[in-house]
Amino acid sequence: MATISTLLLVTVLFVAPTLVAAQPRGFGGVAPPAYARYVVDAAETAAEEAYDYIVVGGGTAGCPLAATLAGPGGGRVLLLERGGAPAEFLPLATAGGFVRTLAMADPAPESDAPAQTFTSEDGVPNVRARVLGGATSINAGFYSRAHPDWFRGHGEGAEVMNWDMRLVNASYEWVERELAFQPVVRGWQSAVRAGLLEANVTPWNGFTMDHVPGTKAGATTFDASGRRRSAADLLAFARPGRLRVAIRATVTRIIINPIDPAARRGRSPQPAVAASGVVYQDRLLQQHHALLRPGGEVILSAGSLGSPQLLLLSGIGPASDLTSLGIPVSADVPDVGKHMFDNPRNGISIIPSIPIDHSLIQVVGIPSANGNESYLEAASYIVPLAPILRRAGPFNSPFSPLYVTVVTIMEKVPGPLSEGSLWLTSSNPLESPAVRFNYLSRPEDLARCVMGMRRVAKVLESTTMDVFRSAVGSSSQSRRERREFRIVGAALPVDWSTNDTALGDFCQQTVATLWHYHGGCVAGSVVDRDFRVFRVRALRVVDGSTFRETPGTNPQATIMMMGRYESE
Repeated sequence: MATISTLLLVTVLFVAPTLVAAQPRGFGGVAPPAYARYVVDAAETAAEEAYDYIVVGGGTAGCPLAATLAGPGGGRVLLLERGGAPAEFLPLATAGGFVRTLAMADPAPESDAPAQTFTSEDGVPNVRARVLGGATSINAGFYSRAHPDWFRGHGEGAEVMNWDMRLVNASYEWVERELAFQPVVRGWQSAVRAGLLEANVTPWNGFTMDHVPGTKAGATTFDASGRRRSAADLLAFARPGRLRVAIRATVTRIIINPIDPAARRGRSPQPAVAASGVVYQDRLLQQHHALLRPGGEVILSAGSLGSPQLLLLSGIGPASDLTSLGIPVSADVPDVGKHMFDNPRNGISIIPSIPIDHSLIQVVGIPSANGNESYLEAASYIVPLAPILRRAGPFNSPFSPLYVTVVTIMEKVPGPLSEGSLWLTSSNPLESPAVRFNYLSRPEDLARCVMGMRRVAKVLESTTMDVFRSAVGSSSQSRRERREFRIVGAALPVDWSTNDTALGDFCQQTVATLWHYHGGCVAGSVVDRDFRVFRVRALRVVDGSTFRETPGTNPQATIMMMGRYESE
């Protein structure tokens, strides 16, 4: 397999961030979304106001959660989102803007960009959403339900979740009626489908949103016109007058008050403190207090970085760690920030020999029913190179883009078993906490990566993929034209089919993220089976931070379902 130079390597998505994406098509004249009537800039909110429910984080879980709580029979709900609205960022609207959205990501805490970059202590670049709708507003749009066994293993010990599967399915269906669409499978996605089947990832299951072994086409959150639908669209189901969505509202701490011993009741051990509201900051740096009405709840849906970070900033976490940072301890909950996971991604990117259309993830391979083998996914991009790589000459000005098509096939390690932790480096809530995921540190995960990359190689070796190989000369012996893949970045070892050590080295040297990190407030360790934070009354966490393992090929369907489920 031929490889492209390192200079080209740094220009391609899934390899490094120096690429500049094409301007997506606009949607001039489109009416504002139905939920826009609930949205207000945090600077326009009152200095103090009371609500029945305060939801922190207007993302994948927070939007369906707030919409349902503010529905028929619900209460008065405040949803606080640190970022802006999706309509402020044109690239978010279409699949073609996916690359541009990632290129817009900015690490600066004060930035208005819809995504914030961070690098884990493992040295792997990553991204967290900073926009209403959360990850559903910036991701690749793939939608698929959880592995059925996931519901039987979510939680620990006495706190293993007792899911009502009738309500689970009804909650999925509620989301799907608004956000899930059947994609048109063609081009690279069609070729990958054929390659997976030839590599024995069988049977072909057609289009389905269920997690089933074999090869399938999942749903997409881009509709037939190519327009993105996100969790923010679910806010339209709130009852008018019951929901307020404050954007550019950064929650700095949860207000925690002691409980009168005479009034303590319920769980054992009985909480000694209770949440009574939150303090949040607007874009003008003004402080606001949102307070709970009697019987109300604060619900964190700020994601696997934001939710544990806010608990720690509020004095809920390992007492010794909080004390060392000068944070007064409200509740000693040792596992806050522990059990952090991120599913390793490895893959091969190719510049194909023929034109290919842009496609995000649509077709996936699920090699085994028990979830012990890596999932396989693919995407294709038409992107302009960074200016330093544009060709010089009389017909190529510095402003003329040079486009390149890149196709990728990747494997995602399920679980994973390797885990790390999150901790505060600053008391500034605008800054991302430090996190280490310890990718592939468990031998079981490394073995799955080796098996997964071997499966990727078999897909690339399938006859379906021959058309994407490029001519590289002829053999002196046969005088027949040789055709090889033009690989972007590291190529697989030549003895990939037999050398586990070399393939393991490849996995460790090329590991990246698929942005499916989870944990930090794991069920059974930080929250109980009803997602209530241990030792604190009136405080719950409902998002992917409660997961110990990823729920199938992509988590967004299950996280949105959970937001609906937990508020029903």
